[in-house]
Amino acid sequence: MPKIVDHDERKREIVNSALQLFSRQGYHNASFGDIASASGLSRTNVYNYFKNKDEIFYYAVAKLLDTIALNIEYIIRRQELSLAQKLQKIYQVFTNDIGEGKYTSIILDLALRRKREDTNLAETLDEATKKLRKKIETLFAGETPLLSSSQIPIATTLFFSLIESSIMHSLFTDGAFIQQNIGSILHMLGT
Repeated sequence: MPKIVDHDERKREIVNSALQLFSRQGYHNASFGDIASASGLSRTNVYNYFKNKDEIFYYAVAKLLDTIALNIEYIIRRQELSLAQKLQKIYQVFTNDIGEGKYTSIILDLALRRKREDTNLAETLDEATKKLRKKIETLFAGETPLLSSSQIPIATTLFFSLIESSIMHSLFTDGAFIQQNIGSILHMLGT
């Protein structure tokens, strides 16, 4: 009897293997064959799911963005957390794996590709970033009566700038920098 393959699950396995490979080797150093090997599949079998490495990278980044968005949604809905605790947890969503270097190379590859090329990936990233910023603005608006409506976009920009600088800084320094910065922004917001 032939083995039944869950194609969606197989595709997720390939993407997960690719994410791990991209995080260790970077996008340019990982070949399609490396991805197939890391997935435990032949190149031909992987071609049944993805036409090339770019398509795998696109799905891997989309998966990463979806995971980040889901985690942030969960944190925002947690009523027992203060604004400061929510911001710290959201910050950790971005910086824990990235701050440890796990996804830094993927983020850098993505940023470089986005700068060089006008692709669907860039549009997807821009849309995801806008949605995440909107969620943070909604969080500030709903839980910070100390901020006026004109200050909410500024606080959101500061928060995202902190995340971006922490991602870059993670290449050169340790986690103490990250904790110091989150403390500074929370103090500035009066929380």
